[in-house]
Amino acid sequence: MQIDRDESDIVLTAETANAEDLLVQAGEKYDRKDYKGAIELYTTAIKINSNDAIAYVGRGLARYRLADLPGAIADYTIAIKINPKDAIAYNNRGLARYDAGDNQAAIADYNQAIKINPKYALAFYNRGLAQYKLGKLPEAIADYKQALEINPNYDDAYYNRGLAYYDLGDNQAAIADYNQALRINPNAADAYYNRGLARYDLGDNQAAIDDYTSALKINPNDADTYYNRGLARYKLKDLQGAIADYNQAIKINPNTADAYIRLGLAHYDLGNNQAAIADYNQAIKINPKDALAYYNRAIARNDLKDHQGAIADYNQAIKLNSNYASAYIGRGVARFNLGDHKGAIADYNQALKINPNDALTYYNRGVAYSALGDKQKAIEDYNQAIKINPNDAEAYYNRGNAHSALGDKQAAIADYNQAIKINPNYAPAYGNRGNARYDLGDKQAAIEDYTQVIKIDPKDALAYSNRGLTRYDLGDQLGAIADLQKAAKLFQEQGKIDDYKQILQLIKKLQQ
Repeated sequence: MQIDRDESDIVLTAETANAEDLLVQAGEKYDRKDYKGAIELYTTAIKINSNDAIAYVGRGLARYRLADLPGAIADYTIAIKINPKDAIAYNNRGLARYDAGDNQAAIADYNQAIKINPKYALAFYNRGLAQYKLGKLPEAIADYKQALEINPNYDDAYYNRGLAYYDLGDNQAAIADYNQALRINPNAADAYYNRGLARYDLGDNQAAIDDYTSALKINPNDADTYYNRGLARYKLKDLQGAIADYNQAIKINPNTADAYIRLGLAHYDLGNNQAAIADYNQAIKINPKDALAYYNRAIARNDLKDHQGAIADYNQAIKLNSNYASAYIGRGVARFNLGDHKGAIADYNQALKINPNDALTYYNRGVAYSALGDKQKAIEDYNQAIKINPNDAEAYYNRGNAHSALGDKQAAIADYNQAIKINPNYAPAYGNRGNARYDLGDKQAAIEDYTQVIKIDPKDALAYSNRGLTRYDLGDQLGAIADLQKAAKLFQEQGKIDDYKQILQLIKKLQQ
């Protein structure tokens, strides 16, 4: 928001000569930021000539600078009463009313200033700011446009129009305005920062980083800029760079919970769950009502097998936000990991009430039903997951397992086929399709599937074991023993001693 000084010429008389000297002196004090001294001189000038509108405007300016908004408004009102054609007095009263939060009254004053002076760029600009505050973005843009038509080098008008375009979701128009603002004023840190925000929203993370870096060169102590550069670096998988930026933001502003949360996410992605938990602890210390911090800490605890701790955090997240579907899902996973399959299903039910179109929740509930032995309900949930997301290979795979468990090998094979079509390197799907084909008597096809598993994962001992047994059934004793020997070796290397011993006994039996 900008104000105007009234520098109109004064016609001197014997009566006003002394008052004019006082106005000059008051103006000098104002320019030196001695606002109290300026007010004293303006007040003295007013006592000499109570009809001097300029003196009231000057005193209003000084009072405004001291944040005495009621006093400033009172002075501008008197100035307007004395001179109803004083556009500057209307503009400045509008500014004081704007700062007092009365945007409608401010707009009324700017309207009057513009009516008096249709080429008053500052009044258009200030009215644009008030329109913006009221959420009237198209009107604000129109005012900034008008200001720019009057003054094409009005960098603040470009900048603020950019803000309005950004809020309307027009990032390209916002960037164009920030470009113009920076052309006029290359040292405008805010313009770099906000252009960075727009570029980030467009997915141009590197350009956003460049803008944030330019802003930091001008203003190296801005926590928000470090934080947002961290977000862009995180998007580019530069986790260490993101961590450095989040730490710098925290150094400048130690009470920014969001920076700790983002720091936690970066540490989590690096596999450092303990550091992530420490970060989330800090975020919760700053803001104990931040559901996201509890939720993220729960994920890290769950990864560390601290399922009870995870459940406690999910409970807290849900307490803070009863519609937090992801927290219900997470708690369901933690309960499932503790063997509480019914509790997991209850959580998935709650999540689906909140978001009935979440494929993952149907999938997870299907897994829980399957663990309880209810394969039919599991199939129903996998059906729903596949309906929502037809490219979920794991849903097809698990539905195939459920069909197989119910004895429907053909339906199982059809599901494994679909899983493999989506993911041609899905080794478990080949393995289980091989088992289903074996059960249906198509042993040669089963061997082909086990071979494919081995091709994808040469250390899959079970695939060698299954292929060996199938080869034996087909009369290929040498091939069978070779596969079983390979399986035994892999089981031994993997520390699966019971499986190793079992295969050795099987080989011994086949060799008799």
